[in-house]
Amino acid sequence: MSHVDDDTVYCNVQMSLTSGKELLQLVTALRDSGSHPNLDAVFARMQFELTMTIDIVENPPTWGESEPTRH
Repeated sequence: MSHVDDDTVYCNVQMSLTSGKELLQLVTALRDSGSHPNLDAVFARMQFELTMTIDIVENPPTWGESEPTRH
Protein backbone atom coordinates (compact mmCIF):
# COMPACT_ATOMS: atom_id res chain seq x y z
CA MET A 1 0.00 0.00 0.00
CA SER A 2 1.52 3.33 -0.99
CA HIS A 3 1.25 6.43 1.18
CA VAL A 4 0.02 9.57 -0.57
CA ASP A 5 0.98 12.85 1.05
CA ASP A 6 -2.05 15.06 1.58
CA ASP A 7 -1.20 18.73 2.02
CA THR A 8 -4.83 19.83 2.37
CA VAL A 9 -5.49 22.38 5.12
CA TYR A 10 -8.90 22.82 6.74
CA CYS A 11 -10.34 25.82 8.60
CA ASN A 12 -13.75 25.65 10.25
CA VAL A 13 -14.43 28.90 12.10
CA GLN A 14 -17.59 29.85 13.99
CA MET A 15 -18.51 33.51 14.46
CA SER A 16 -21.43 35.84 15.06
CA LEU A 17 -23.73 36.87 12.23
CA THR A 18 -22.23 40.37 12.31
CA SER A 19 -18.70 39.00 12.02
CA GLY A 20 -19.77 36.63 9.25
CA LYS A 21 -21.18 39.50 7.21
CA GLU A 22 -18.02 41.55 7.74
CA LEU A 23 -15.81 38.60 6.77
CA LEU A 24 -17.91 38.08 3.63
CA GLN A 25 -17.34 41.73 2.67
CA LEU A 26 -13.60 41.33 3.26
CA VAL A 27 -13.33 38.10 1.26
CA THR A 28 -15.37 39.64 -1.57
CA ALA A 29 -13.08 42.70 -1.65
CA LEU A 30 -9.97 40.51 -1.65
CA ARG A 31 -11.34 38.33 -4.43
CA ASP A 32 -12.46 41.33 -6.49
CA SER A 33 -9.03 42.95 -6.12
CA GLY A 34 -7.44 40.07 -8.02
CA SER A 35 -4.29 40.53 -5.95
CA HIS A 36 -4.28 36.89 -4.80
CA PRO A 37 -5.11 34.81 -7.91
CA ASN A 38 -3.88 31.59 -6.30
CA LEU A 39 -6.57 31.99 -3.64
CA ASP A 40 -9.48 32.72 -6.00
CA ALA A 41 -11.01 29.25 -5.59
CA VAL A 42 -10.59 29.48 -1.80
CA PHE A 43 -12.24 32.91 -1.72
CA ALA A 44 -15.10 31.61 -3.90
CA ARG A 45 -15.68 28.70 -1.52
CA MET A 46 -15.58 31.04 1.49
CA GLN A 47 -18.13 33.33 -0.19
CA PHE A 48 -20.40 30.36 -0.86
CA GLU A 49 -20.15 29.00 2.71
CA LEU A 50 -20.63 32.40 4.34
CA THR A 51 -23.54 33.36 2.08
CA MET A 52 -25.27 30.03 2.70
CA THR A 53 -24.89 30.12 6.49
CA ILE A 54 -25.82 33.81 6.75
CA ASP A 55 -29.00 33.05 4.79
CA ILE A 56 -29.85 30.13 7.10
CA VAL A 57 -29.46 32.34 10.19
CA GLU A 58 -31.48 35.20 8.69
CA ASN A 59 -34.11 32.95 7.08
CA PRO A 60 -34.34 29.77 9.16
CA PRO A 61 -35.69 26.77 7.29
CA THR A 62 -39.31 25.91 7.99
CA TRP A 63 -38.97 22.16 7.47
CA GLY A 64 -41.79 20.26 9.06
CA GLU A 65 -43.86 23.31 10.06
CA SER A 66 -46.70 22.25 7.77
CA GLU A 67 -46.58 18.66 9.00
CA PRO A 68 -49.55 17.65 11.14
CA THR A 69 -48.75 17.01 14.79
CA ARG A 70 -49.03 13.36 15.76
CA HIS A 71 -50.69 12.58 19.07
